[in-house]
Amino acid sequence: MRILSGFLTLLGAAVPATLLGIVLLIVSADVFARLFLSTSIHVAHDLAIVALAGVVWFGMVDTARQGELFGIRFFSDRLPTIVRYWVQVLVHVAVIVIAFEIARSGISQVQGSRFTRFVSLGWPKWIVSAGLVGAMGALMLVESQRLWRLLTTHRPTPLD
Repeated sequence: MRILSGFLTLLGAAVPATLLGIVLLIVSADVFARLFLSTSIHVAHDLAIVALAGVVWFGMVDTARQGELFGIRFFSDRLPTIVRYWVQVLVHVAVIVIAFEIARSGISQVQGSRFTRFVSLGWPKWIVSAGLVGAMGALMLVESQRLWRLLTTHRPTPLD
């Protein structure tokens, strides 16, 4: 379990931080080139799109690990204790189902965009969809782990 936790931390924290650094470097270099050199870095736009998509999608993994996904905990903690447990279980299941469907649509996008490419990079566009599928897979792992922990550590009682 510790290896899985370390892997999810890497995907959720290190990957988005690295990609955000790449976005900042690319955009800064392009702005510098436009202002002072009167030219543009042609690959900057496409690289920034790929990196920013990775920041958002893999950033969701760490947000889920911290229990702050979409502000769900903000609302579920305000519920009466008698229903809080069941709402939290339902929320974890709903997030897993939603992530699964998003991953499934990402797989369809990969199959449908096999031949399209980023103009300036020459990279296939399915790379972005593959990143989405990977991030949703990691999100399903995180939510399954949190659901398992909730089901095994807390049993609702009539007084809950």
